[in-house]
Amino acid sequence: MKRIVAGPRAVQEALRAAPNQIAVIYLEQSRERVQSLEAEARTLGVRCETLGSAELDSIADGVRHQGVLAITGDYAYAELDTILSRAAPKPLIVALDQVTDPHNFGAIVRSAVAFGADGIITLKDRAAPVTPVVVRAAAGATECARIARVTNLVRALELFKAQNFEIVGLDPEGSAPLCELPFAPAGRVLVVGSEGHGLRRLVRETCDTLAKIELFGPIASLNASVAAAIALHESARARKLALQAEA
Repeated sequence: MKRIVAGPRAVQEALRAAPNQIAVIYLEQSRERVQSLEAEARTLGVRCETLGSAELDSIADGVRHQGVLAITGDYAYAELDTILSRAAPKPLIVALDQVTDPHNFGAIVRSAVAFGADGIITLKDRAAPVTPVVVRAAAGATECARIARVTNLVRALELFKAQNFEIVGLDPEGSAPLCELPFAPAGRVLVVGSEGHGLRRLVRETCDTLAKIELFGPIASLNASVAAAIALHESARARKLALQAEA
């Protein structure tokens, strides 16, 4: 089964991550700014074709493409074991509990890659899969990320707990400010809840700590992807300090 990657940045990330997975790149013939992308693709042996705007719109099926589309294979989800085996010291993992909005999912993936997270865990059901909308919202970061899908998030979190990871759930009513939490020696799993309901009860109970992002203005809560970005930054900073202390 084929999938569509839309937009110059997303296609470029897919091209650099796995050029052998791209069947063809379609370029709008009137767009001069895609010439460098075409040259890079041809250097890597990827077939390019020029199409008119209407043809690209038809293939994109409503996804904004800015004159560039790639047809590639199914998204290669990772296994939990692969994420762990390829993780950096003191791994940082992001787990998503029923994040269904593809724009939020894509934005979280982008932040996770930007802040050096080693993997992302999401659900097979009641959660957004990797779609063209997610790829575009992530600005192509999906092509650099290791994303695993699981049937039971609690069971996955228990596997990490068995390896001494600290499970930190984001919660506006959490008992500890996230910025004050030291990074656990074995690593951290940062759990982000759904857009409307936050963390489910069993997921909350599985967490070792419920942490909050301190807010100082009149707004009481944050969008899931914004909260995840802030939490990822704080977690990446804490990991860096922990690694420096051991050096």
